[in-house]
Amino acid sequence: MGNRSELVLAIDVGATKIAIALVDQSHQIIDKSEVPSGSNPDLWSDLEKAVKALAGAHLKELSGVGIASAGPIDRISGEISPVNIPGWRNFPLVAKLRELTSADRVVLHGDAMALANAEHKVGAARDIQNFLGIVVSTGIGGGLVLNNQLYLGESGNVSYFGHHIINFDESSTCGCGRRGCLEQYARGPMMVERASRHGWAGDDFKTLAESARTGDSAAIEAIDYGSRALAIGCINILQSLDIHTVVIGGGVAQAGDVYWQPLRQHFINESKAIGFLKKIDLIPAQLERDAGLIGAALALA
Repeated sequence: MGNRSELVLAIDVGATKIAIALVDQSHQIIDKSEVPSGSNPDLWSDLEKAVKALAGAHLKELSGVGIASAGPIDRISGEISPVNIPGWRNFPLVAKLRELTSADRVVLHGDAMALANAEHKVGAARDIQNFLGIVVSTGIGGGLVLNNQLYLGESGNVSYFGHHIINFDESSTCGCGRRGCLEQYARGPMMVERASRHGWAGDDFKTLAESARTGDSAAIEAIDYGSRALAIGCINILQSLDIHTVVIGGGVAQAGDVYWQPLRQHFINESKAIGFLKKIDLIPAQLERDAGLIGAALALA
């Protein structure tokens, strides 16, 4: 990242919020802020103001801007079209941030690609040559490290597996326009929705996990169902690539044993029929909520 006085402006675009941070050469976050995303009609304006407030005094110190974004993305054009941010379709985020910051280097990665990169470089997967990185939150994203290298793919959407079809009989439509996507079952809001249909009273995944810990049957069933869907989707990728390690981050993955216990069991159950997947290592992301920001900064390394 250049000399030690230089900073990276890191931006993590998610379905619920956009996190913004200044990251130093030691991969430490020295200041950060957030703006709500989703259906925010003033999203770019709010992001522009937040970037100016956070980084305005440091623009001459910036070695560049790193972006981690929910997908799909287009690394070539610098445009993003996050499924769960309907107001941003083919949104030229790279060009806008280059103009806003006057930075020469603005690099775009997928959010789970950024997580995989961060965990491989400075987190839980530092000694692992091949693994699938996953973000489980408002959406589902994937990133790949193969032979100790972050795998970018052609457009930047490698392991865009939240929209792999796992049920072709599904009647409802996913936000991406297809039916039966993994994300329709495994993301946090869908587990909340499933529990609500079975009588649970609550409105977010954190509360759902708390209810499951106290023995609420609807909460337990919804988390079990969502974790099974994730296991099925992951096994499909692992058997295609013949790799055996998964690093999982995102807000849902931070729920603890109430999520991880059924998830581990479903991985065992789903892999039984595949002889070469006898042992799968599931590893919690070490960097937790900052993985996307650190991974965004590392895109410039």
